[in-house]
Amino acid sequence: MRVWVVFRVGLAGFVVVAHVAIAQSAPAHKPKTATKTTIAVWSPDVQEALGVSATDFKTAGLNKLTQTQLQALESSAKSHPYIDPKKYLLSCAANSLAPGARVQVLVTVAGDDATGQRAVEIRKAVQSLSGVDLVDAAGNADRALHVVIQEQTLGKRTIGYTASYITSTPCVSESGGKKSDVELKGQLGTYTEPKGSDLARDLAGMLDQDLQPLRGTAPK
Repeated sequence: MRVWVVFRVGLAGFVVVAHVAIAQSAPAHKPKTATKTTIAVWSPDVQEALGVSATDFKTAGLNKLTQTQLQALESSAKSHPYIDPKKYLLSCAANSLAPGARVQVLVTVAGDDATGQRAVEIRKAVQSLSGVDLVDAAGNADRALHVVIQEQTLGKRTIGYTASYITSTPCVSESGGKKSDVELKGQLGTYTEPKGSDLARDLAGMLDQDLQPLRGTAPK
C-alpha cells in the first residue's frame, strides 16, 4: 500500500485544504514494525511552523499522519523561513513564466539519507522533468522543493521510506531597511512506504503538477 497525503496551502491566507488519496496494490500481508505508531496531535508548535490552528488541524487532515511524520514537516518548515506576505514588503519569483521558459528549481534533501542515495535519485528525477533545471541557491530559483526522508525498518532491514515535503516560492523580505531570504509556502505533504526510486518518481510527479500554473498550463 502506498499512501500519499497532500496539503494545499494558500499563499496569502495560509489556508490549508487536505486531499487524501490511497492507491492499493495486492500484497497479502503488510510488514509490521516493532515500534508503536503514535498518531499526530496538534500543538502550538504546529501553528507556529505550519500555520494550522487546533480547530483546522483535523480539517486539514494532519491527524492522519504519525507524530514522527508531523515533526518532520515542522522541522523542514523551520529550516526554511516562511513569512506572511501581508506584513512585509516581499519581492518574489514570478507567478508565471513566458512560454518555453525553463523553470529553475532548488531541491534540498535531509533526514535518513546517510549515503546520499535518496538525494541523488530525487534530484535526477526532478531534473528529468521537461523544462526544469536544478539550481543551488534560492536566489536563482523560481520554485523550491524541500524533502525530509525517514527510513522505515523491520528489525535491521529497510522496508521503505517516508518523505515529508514542502514546495515554496523563494522571496526577499524587506523590513526596516533590512533584507532577508524567505519563502512562501506552496504545498505540504507526505509519501509513506515507497521504495527508493519510487520515492523519487512520486516526488517528481507531484512537483511537475505543482509547476503547471507557473508554466501557464492547467494541472492534469
